[in-house]
Amino acid sequence: MTLARADLGKLDALLAGCGELQTYLTPRVFAAGDHLIRQGEDCAEIFLVRAGLVKLFYLTRDGKEWVKGFVMDRGMVGSRTAQAGGESSFSAVCLERVDAVAVPYEVFRAALAANLSLAEAVFQFQEALGLKKEEREYDLLCRSAEERYARFVAREPELVSRLTQADIARYLGVTAIALSRIKRRVLGGSGALRRPRGGSI
Repeated sequence: MTLARADLGKLDALLAGCGELQTYLTPRVFAAGDHLIRQGEDCAEIFLVRAGLVKLFYLTRDGKEWVKGFVMDRGMVGSRTAQAGGESSFSAVCLERVDAVAVPYEVFRAALAANLSLAEAVFQFQEALGLKKEEREYDLLCRSAEERYARFVAREPELVSRLTQADIARYLGVTAIALSRIKRRVLGGSGALRRPRGGSI
């Protein structure tokens, strides 16, 4: 699955046909640098991203940023901990202008309980996100930094082209200096992607 871009077409159509939800769907436009969600704060909304690029990240107590993932052009953003009555464990910041639709979580949840087709579409979307999360965990725990970079470039060329080198490094779990060295080894002098030794893409 393309990173955080499970198709929302079916979900969009179902939401448009869900009359009881229409008064709660709020179109929102965010500028680059705006936050959809802030770590440590309440957030009772779910955001359906229609266009743009959002970074999801954790911030440690000493100010170190760990990138959780990205949502590009189509995706769903929401904090499970905040929806459960707590505070969000992560932040979601716009890297570009973002067009989204916001809906209160409790309203969305009630609509799922009343609409089997909508619930099925959301379940399929969540399955795709679960697969992405599992692959992400395996990458971080079992693959080398070179393998992670090679796979990221091969699978997400458009996303890579829209990210800064600093955000790519944080996503891969390496420093910016280490990323420069990895790029030279993986891409070589020609800039063409080379298969990491002993690994697969």
